[in-house]
Amino acid sequence: MDARSDSAEEVVIVGAGPTGLTAALRLTQLGVPHVVLDAAATPTQTSNAALVHASTLELLAELGAADQLIEAGGKVVRIVMVDRGRVLARIGLTGVPSRHPFALSVPQSTTEQVLLRRLGASVRRDHRVTAVREDGDGYLVTGTAGSPVGPVPFEVRARYVIGADGSNSVVRSAAGLDFPGETYPSQFVLADAELAGRPFADDEATINLSAQGVTVIGRLPGGTHRIIATVAPGFDVPRAPGRAYMDALLSERGIDVRLAAVPVWSSRFRVHHRVADRFRVGGVFLAGDAAHVHSPAAGQGMNTGIADAYDLSTRLAAVLNGLAAEPVLDGYETERRAAALEVLRFTDRMTKLATLNGPVTRTARRVAVGTGSRIGPLRHQVTMWITGLKRSPLRSDLPLVTPRRAEPTREESR
Repeated sequence: MDARSDSAEEVVIVGAGPTGLTAALRLTQLGVPHVVLDAAATPTQTSNAALVHASTLELLAELGAADQLIEAGGKVVRIVMVDRGRVLARIGLTGVPSRHPFALSVPQSTTEQVLLRRLGASVRRDHRVTAVREDGDGYLVTGTAGSPVGPVPFEVRARYVIGADGSNSVVRSAAGLDFPGETYPSQFVLADAELAGRPFADDEATINLSAQGVTVIGRLPGGTHRIIATVAPGFDVPRAPGRAYMDALLSERGIDVRLAAVPVWSSRFRVHHRVADRFRVGGVFLAGDAAHVHSPAAGQGMNTGIADAYDLSTRLAAVLNGLAAEPVLDGYETERRAAALEVLRFTDRMTKLATLNGPVTRTARRVAVGTGSRIGPLRHQVTMWITGLKRSPLRSDLPLVTPRRAEPTREESR
């Protein structure tokens, strides 16, 4: 069967997660023709990245998507650090310099739904990209699309390509870019589950430290809680940890709470910290997990990807709309790769601090955290990092672009 040839687009976005959808929404807002291709047959169905920072809400407000997301989520205004029942620090978020002085607890599936509704245009689902190559003045993106008779080839031409296709990015491989970094020795377990009673305030998240590892617990919309815990190397962890396993883990760590039912969703995973050698090769760009992955500490991953997408799409629109010259695109790699490296260093320090397990180092950690939380300037810097406000793309020197808003026209369709 011959390849299906589509009309040329200004931009092809590979990946319809939060990063790719943000890029699409920003390009739509600025009047730039584009297409979104995604290998999955359906949008994300699980909670995955479930924390949206204040800085991200600022960006989504510019795209008209923040209010709906806030309505669907739960506000987190306080982070409490505890060591075997002893409170070491309380970090309040209500004083941050933002219109949204809180973090938002909301499943990634909901975030994608809100972005899709705002976008209006359809995503080409079940379109698996297999290659990206130069084609004249632009690029030819090829792959296979699902159909009633089986996979059929497709091709799309574009002037620019955005790889927002995750840590195993096909676009990154096609650009010949390495993804150097390391994998943490600890395992991580995750469970979304209803907890017995009301063990925590709805508007706070707790970081529980112990000799066995760190356990983070926060409320999700709908009455469930997100539990993320580190497990030392060498311990056997089920692929999908169940109620008995999670109850035993919480008990061993001195956390006086139990699951009220089997987890709605659970998983085990390993965490990598990697940054691509470059974020741009000619007209091919990387964003989100395709460009950088790191520890889930402070929920930086998805938020950094959304910031990538906003920055890159603004630059591309400025060039394509004739408001800036091509060199403005160089600034994307310069600024966003530096941001990714800084996020990686921050999350790496937090992860190593949280996973200390020797009696001497744990005592030093208790003293350091307790003392540091009482020093105003230090506490402010930590808060700005946690909320993502230490650096905001809205304050960058991007060329000013007058938005040409495109109102949603229809729900996402196959």
